Amino acid sequence: MLAGLGGIGSRLATLAQAFDMRVVATKRNPSTAAVAVDTVMTPDRLIDLLPQADYVALTCPLTPETTNLIDADALQRMKPSANLINVARGGCVDEPALLTALRNGEIAGAAIDHFWDEPLPEGSPFWDMENVVITPHTGGETRMYEENLLDILLENLDRLWLGESEPINQVV
Repeated sequence: MLAGLGGIGSRLATLAQAFDMRVVATKRNPSTAAVAVDTVMTPDRLIDLLPQADYVALTCPLTPETTNLIDADALQRMKPSANLINVARGGCVDEPALLTALRNGEIAGAAIDHFWDEPLPEGSPFWDMENVVITPHTGGETRMYEENLLDILLENLDRLWLGESEPINQVV
């Protein structure tokens, strides 16, 4: 189950389908889905999709609508054997609720690329959990990451120098 079917979610859907996984997803406008998935619904139907999922992957942006998208209620609707994967922003998950769900076996595990506080504080209980995989918020980096980043930076500096107000790849 994918929450978000933009560039990252679409790529993940393609990879999951290559492994014969059934892919269900949410997208603000399902008619604009760039890849074919088994089911795509609007985000308000997330609760209906959670009980079906073995894996719930968050690939959505952090917006007022996605803040605490995965809360205690959402976690309780997931299968006890399900895993949560958050490659979105930390604010998309209610961390205290996730901690409780993991400790109580309400879900099997989690892979987390971004937390409320970055870097994750040394004393965080997430560090000591055997059913949690933590990545250093570099999950989206590829071999071309630095080269692409420098190209974008130089392009935006040129735009600023020329008096243009809209940088490329701006996150609002």
